[in-house]
Amino acid sequence: ICCRSTIQYSLFGPALLMRRLFLCLCLLVALLCHVDSMCAAKICTRHVHFNNAGASPSPPQVLDATIEHMRLESEVGAYRAAELASDKVDRVYTSVAQLIGAGYSNIDGSGYNPRDEIALTESATVSWTRVFYSMLETKERELISRYHQKEIIILVSEAEYAANCVAAVKFARDHTQLSGIKWRVVGIPSSVITKGTTRISTGIVNLHSLQSILDGKVDDINPASIAMICITHIPTNCHIVNPVTEIGNMIHDFNTKDQINGALPNIFYLVDACQSVGQLVINVKEMKCHAAAATGRKFLRGPRGTGFLYVQKDIANALQPSHIDHAAAPVVRVMTQQPNQGVCVGLEEENEYGLLHSYQPGAARFEFWEANIAARLGLGAAIDVSLAIGMDKIENLCSTNGEMLRKRLAAIDRVNVYHYNDHDQHMCGIVTFWCNGIEPSTIKEKLQNGCQGDGWCFHLSIVPATSTPLDSSRTGLGMKQLLRASLSYFNTEDEIVLFCKALQSILHSAA
Repeated sequence: ICCRSTIQYSLFGPALLMRRLFLCLCLLVALLCHVDSMCAAKICTRHVHFNNAGASPSPPQVLDATIEHMRLESEVGAYRAAELASDKVDRVYTSVAQLIGAGYSNIDGSGYNPRDEIALTESATVSWTRVFYSMLETKERELISRYHQKEIIILVSEAEYAANCVAAVKFARDHTQLSGIKWRVVGIPSSVITKGTTRISTGIVNLHSLQSILDGKVDDINPASIAMICITHIPTNCHIVNPVTEIGNMIHDFNTKDQINGALPNIFYLVDACQSVGQLVINVKEMKCHAAAATGRKFLRGPRGTGFLYVQKDIANALQPSHIDHAAAPVVRVMTQQPNQGVCVGLEEENEYGLLHSYQPGAARFEFWEANIAARLGLGAAIDVSLAIGMDKIENLCSTNGEMLRKRLAAIDRVNVYHYNDHDQHMCGIVTFWCNGIEPSTIKEKLQNGCQGDGWCFHLSIVPATSTPLDSSRTGLGMKQLLRASLSYFNTEDEIVLFCKALQSILHSAA
């Protein structure tokens, strides 16, 4: 093209020549970009997933279950496909119940129905907020009508997830204005350790402090005013594991002291198990929690957009969810016209002319009509994989891998492991850290793009301090961002060694 343009210069002038030269340059740039992208694709072919606390890669069984149902939907339509898969969906509820140790004993000897206590949702946050608002609104009505309470308190762990904190704060502010009752959100103090002359927060709930609150020994907190205690089992920003069973026993003892027969518990106990389900053995009965929320996309390795909610059967039947549709609360009577009137009365009327609905039994009242059946079947497959491997084995591998990485990182110059100390008794697969003199985003980008030239791409995430605002304020983290490497049972020691070498290479280059 260039030669022809030169020959034709005398016939067509410099304008056409410049246009042809520009075209040649564009073609050359495009060719080089294509070659570069092909090389990059070939170099970065070995992916190491250290982001299991964010979104873990799904095993083949999950893909098979999800895609199989989507193919069925394409053949017969989504409604018919849901009907054909109803037995498979039922088994998902059974798998969830088995995973978390749910179940009850019927007096009449009838079998356990997992739908009484398990609701399938879109995420852990959806699960948590649905039951949180419902519990508090129910508790508010009870405390006002029965006890004429002037103040109501929500206790939260300092490791509480930001989504939970903002929901609690908004509820407290809104209902203080609407009801005239003072609502407060109070953090339960974390235990501390001493290093030299410095006292450092561990982020773990201080059981002694909580017991003092429940015993009425803490000024400005009347235990009779506590409506709910919210505990995040494992936070998003570090490896700590809160003692949810011990906390559950303390709340249970408090509730049984003067429990009115048939009444709701004095204090509701809600556990956020978002980061613990799938990497730790979970037993909600041993926890004695009234409700627990979890997701499918993290350590369970299920599809994104899946989660579940556990609610004790008796508690669920006593709650009126704050958000419902006609599946959660079916219409049992349509409106009728009053005599001699040509229009219907207000739908909200509670007489014979109003709309009447009835809540589904148990946890089913927390589900909506619309659902991604393919994703739910994928969630069930993911749970079945974990159960087949064994949660005891998975917990041991996650904890071992996490501790191995923490020790190796702590030995690297300029690396600071968050909340790491030798006093920790129970740790998980989450590891968070920061590096002096280099931004977390720079390290993350280099690691995931395989910039070491050896073809290894490490996937991890960045955790902002705002994700756990109470803990960040207690430890003096400020607005510092943390790098998070979260290891599952399928990660290996070789991957950990390679990761640390890659990080050292990045730090050396940035020195």
